[in-house]
Amino acid sequence: MTNLTSIDWKWLKTQWCARRISLRRRLALAFGRTFDPYPDVPDGLGLSPSLRHRPSGLGAELALDWRNAATNDHLTWQKQVRAKLIDLSGYGRFGGPPGIQHIQTLPDRDGLKHRSLYLKVRDGLDLPIRMVWHASIDHTEPVAVMICLQGTNAGMHLSWGEARMPADPIKILYGADFARQAARRGYLAICLEQACFGERREQLLSPVSSTPCIDAANHALLFGRSLLGERASDVTSVVNWLTEGDSGLQVDPNRIYVMGSSAGGTSALFAGALDLRIAGVLATGCIGFMRDTLLARPDSEGQNTVPGILRWFELDAVVALCAPRPFVTVSGDCDHIWPIDGAKAVVSAARPIYERLESADRLVVSEAKGGHRFYPDIAWPALARALECAGHNVPKSMDNPISG
Repeated sequence: MTNLTSIDWKWLKTQWCARRISLRRRLALAFGRTFDPYPDVPDGLGLSPSLRHRPSGLGAELALDWRNAATNDHLTWQKQVRAKLIDLSGYGRFGGPPGIQHIQTLPDRDGLKHRSLYLKVRDGLDLPIRMVWHASIDHTEPVAVMICLQGTNAGMHLSWGEARMPADPIKILYGADFARQAARRGYLAICLEQACFGERREQLLSPVSSTPCIDAANHALLFGRSLLGERASDVTSVVNWLTEGDSGLQVDPNRIYVMGSSAGGTSALFAGALDLRIAGVLATGCIGFMRDTLLARPDSEGQNTVPGILRWFELDAVVALCAPRPFVTVSGDCDHIWPIDGAKAVVSAARPIYERLESADRLVVSEAKGGHRFYPDIAWPALARALECAGHNVPKSMDNPISG
């Protein structure tokens, strides 16, 4: 029988201690209790990191909020806020149209034309694009464009109604195919794959994090940028291509719109706020004050974080940067991520800027019955009314339009 040395005994005691703590933790979790081995905290102490980041705390003065602005000129205020948002987000507008690569005409789907291509913005940055349009669109007449952005989903293929992942059929059933909807309503739909999803998912890091966006979000911060600013920059690159390049169709440069839902809606909002060539924004399921949303819940993605933004302004200022252009948002009354009350509060706070620009009828918030998803039967009519109020020529719906 081998004698146990003192080191062996220490190792066994250490193992027993670790396993005893592990068993206590597992039992607590199994019975639905929190495992908390730490001492009771005396009353009146603020130890949770979230307390340090309360919206009323130091460094959250909202110095460029229009109510605190040093100018009464709303156009000057917009320029100041836009310049600050460009600086904070790392948004960049690359000169000239991106190059076109691997262009391919695809078979028709659902009576709609499809074309696939990649836009080369620069080395290491290529944007997958799918063009979707109705066959009856006249190639010689200027066509309105809808840039379509998916949220935290499997990829842009949902926009034209293609299922590639197990959850896709359900999402398509509930309205995620908004490029197909846009094309049926007379738009040239441009599907842009957002960074971190679909074809642009991370494939080189090993291992990757369990959530798709956090690696890119953290890496962008190291360069003084944000993932949200980079996504808005991608939309601008698409606008560059549409206005200065060759899409194969006659694009109306005064009717280039952007839409998205959830994280896609946030990208649409920021792109519209920063790129004045975008004529209108449809951003659904994504509007609420940061103090009530991003600061009030865990965030494993980081995709909506713009460093330092709450030192200067809240989300209502970003919406107000879209004025006097149409801005439409929709949220469900049971949306657990972006509640309708938050959307209404943000729109209400942004309305004075729209009123000063005599465009209050172009700022629309609509309530839907349901949860966190896109609501085509509400969103499209609301957008059409806002565009009409702005004097835009609303595209004519094609034969057999689909609503979901």
